[in-house]
Amino acid sequence: MSEIRIIGIGNPLMGDDGLGIAIIERLRNLELPEGVEVIDGGTGGMTLLSLIEGARRVILVDAVDMGKAPGTIAQFGLDDFLFDPSEPVLSLHVSGVLPALQLGQELGLLPPLTLFGVQPAVVAPGPGLSPTATSAIPPLLDHLLAEIHSFC
Repeated sequence: MSEIRIIGIGNPLMGDDGLGIAIIERLRNLELPEGVEVIDGGTGGMTLLSLIEGARRVILVDAVDMGKAPGTIAQFGLDDFLFDPSEPVLSLHVSGVLPALQLGQELGLLPPLTLFGVQPAVVAPGPGLSPTATSAIPPLLDHLLAEIHSFC
């Protein structure tokens, strides 16, 4: 069982929406503490619950529409992004990630969970990240590594 599971979410064929997957690729090239597992979560959906199952702590990484300047990095706790159907949502993957997490929370399946999000600049068909999203990767990695080391 992994202590910490880092799951990148996104679609690399939709511009900055691929940021979570790009972070996972970068993390796979780093030497991480024992017990840290990195996973490409694709675009999420209910399979996300099976990816989370068994972890003691989960860190999600995703492009997040926060209404802020492109490239803005934010950290959220579970209560910050589980949604009330009458409220606007954060993740670009409302059709999959948030309902899965909502269900997991209601069923008591979720471990402590943190979301690191980056405000995308471009979400449109086409591979590759915008220069703005690419420039957010080094500071986002720093935040992620600090979070990992705070638990290890």
